[in-house]
Amino acid sequence: MPLMPQARPPLWARVALPAVTFALTFVVRAWGVNRHFWLLGDQIRDWSLALGPFTSLPLVGPATHVGGYTIGPAFYWILASIRVVVGPWFENLPHAGGIGQALLQSGADALFVTAVWRRTRSAWLALAGIVLLATAPFDLALAPIVWNPVMGSILAKTATALILLDWHRASLARAAMTAAVAWSAVHAYTGSIFVALSVFAALVVDECVRRDWRAVWRRGLAIVGVVAALQVPYAIHQLSNRFGDQAMGAVTTSLGRVLSGGEQLRLASSAASYAEAVSYIQVNPWRGTAPIWILLGCALVVAVRYRHDPALLAVTLLPQLAAIAGYALWLGDLQPYYYLSLMPSAVLTILLGATALVPARSSNVVGIALLIGALAIVPARLRLATTMFRMPEYRILVSASRGIVSRKQPMRSIETAFELPPTSDPEFIFRILGGRIDRMAPWRAVISPDGRVDYSLSQ
Repeated sequence: MPLMPQARPPLWARVALPAVTFALTFVVRAWGVNRHFWLLGDQIRDWSLALGPFTSLPLVGPATHVGGYTIGPAFYWILASIRVVVGPWFENLPHAGGIGQALLQSGADALFVTAVWRRTRSAWLALAGIVLLATAPFDLALAPIVWNPVMGSILAKTATALILLDWHRASLARAAMTAAVAWSAVHAYTGSIFVALSVFAALVVDECVRRDWRAVWRRGLAIVGVVAALQVPYAIHQLSNRFGDQAMGAVTTSLGRVLSGGEQLRLASSAASYAEAVSYIQVNPWRGTAPIWILLGCALVVAVRYRHDPALLAVTLLPQLAAIAGYALWLGDLQPYYYLSLMPSAVLTILLGATALVPARSSNVVGIALLIGALAIVPARLRLATTMFRMPEYRILVSASRGIVSRKQPMRSIETAFELPPTSDPEFIFRILGGRIDRMAPWRAVISPDGRVDYSLSQ
């Protein structure tokens, strides 16, 4: 439901706004990633797989920190595609994966800003939303890192934008494609399930309201068919392992204990964790409870104001409510990154709520005010982002590894005279650049903090 009817924007504006959004958000995300890429164990594992042939990719997703793995290979398929398209421009080094991921994130932003603009008829509101999302320090710092929760949030944002654009309404095929994007987000990161299920609801809710049960069945079967098709790799994996491992064993165990009455439903704890996550992701570097109460108040306003637009409610309020209810069944800890895919819904809820109570003729004034406010906090957010998830030693490793490779001889080992994160590997870059590690070779290399390399004969 538009906030204020307006004439259709000219073509140049409809092209320029998403194009500028894409360019600026990409530059902010990828700036300097070749110098400070966060090269930890997860990134080494996943980029190593992407460097191999497509046929050697796993049929499931990355391992999770609670055991098991995600239920499909979409993350690895996308990462391997990034390696093929972007990798050669950057010597197939790991930061190429970060640049490719940032490109996808900015592409999702361009689609999202277009969708919000079209839905609200306010370019100012759309820009305010994307500024708040793209410059959130936690999200911004993670954006150029090869990491599956980030990919899950990218796909979830894309599926949400497609719903806001009403793209799914044109045909059954488009509805199926939207469902595929949403379920691929779950492949990438299980925490995206709440957005995916909400997108599925949005795909059928209009037909349910109209009581067109035949259309509901068609769309429902299309969704089921898409999910079943995307789960074929997982089924093959399970068959090859004779169903000997569980993808989400910790999740099913937690659900079983709560549903059987062995543990209590943790609804209050889940709601508090969501509030903390919104504050940590969207409000930093400031803290406080006011934004959470603002979000709650805006949610109530949106629920009333847009009660006749169930598809919009399905991608704004429903994912947040589903996450609070879903994580209430989880007995483990709750980390802020679990909620990355929910931030577009949260920000959109605040924007819609803030403009719903003003007269239509004043909605643009409110949108401009929100955009100015969002831009005013950008410098502080950017400064905080530069302190998070960065590894300045990466530049030294790349430069030194090039020098070692130029000697054209195998190394017994490559070590550093400075401390690296425990899961990092100083030999990884060397191998990608064509160097060979031979544990019987006579030479070992030690990289100094200034990038100088000292060579010595092994005893």
